[in-house]
Amino acid sequence: MPVLQRAGLLLAATAAAVGLVLVAPAHAAPETVVREEARTAEAVAEAMALAEQLAERQQTLAVLNRQADARDRALIGYRAVLARYGYDGDPDAVRAVLPLSSYDLSAGFGLTGPLWEAEHGGQDFGAYAGEPLVAVADGVVTEVAYAGPYGLRTILTLPDGTEVWYCHQTDATVVAGQEVGIADVIGSVGSTGNSTGPHLHLEVRPAAGSPVDPMEWLRSQGLEP
Repeated sequence: MPVLQRAGLLLAATAAAVGLVLVAPAHAAPETVVREEARTAEAVAEAMALAEQLAERQQTLAVLNRQADARDRALIGYRAVLARYGYDGDPDAVRAVLPLSSYDLSAGFGLTGPLWEAEHGGQDFGAYAGEPLVAVADGVVTEVAYAGPYGLRTILTLPDGTEVWYCHQTDATVVAGQEVGIADVIGSVGSTGNSTGPHLHLEVRPAAGSPVDPMEWLRSQGLEP
């Protein structure tokens, strides 16, 4: 169809939609014809503006949908990581996770005996050497150093001032002053210091004070070690 013919049909359709008449009656005054033509031009301009707004909104919606899809995919992956470390709830509501994905509970809090100078101040998690250790919660690494019988120790300080000690590590993948997120890898299981085999000695010290039972603390966070 010729371009001029298509343009004429478009103007005619637009005029019909807004209830206008393109051709004035023969007896209409010249100023009447001018007014009608102006109204037609305004209606066409409004229709084009609305079409542009609709296209912009559709483009914005498509971008938002892509962002939502990406977030859903990331959330599915994050959910799987949290589940590996003992948390199966809403990822947006997670407060803490377990320090290991695979372990056997061994010496518990408060034990006494020839293996310890005083009461056992933490919970031992038996695991293979090199097993990844993760941050039980968001926090700041405040120490990575050898600490006598504790061996290689990483101290993670949580926002409320609670210190979480990871002891007997083979190595550490973080440094003092580093911020870490929940379930971030911070090191690996080892047998450094006063240790009879590879395991994690975990201590929890509220307000950087005396240790409390890590099992009770983990349960208070909604976990079941």
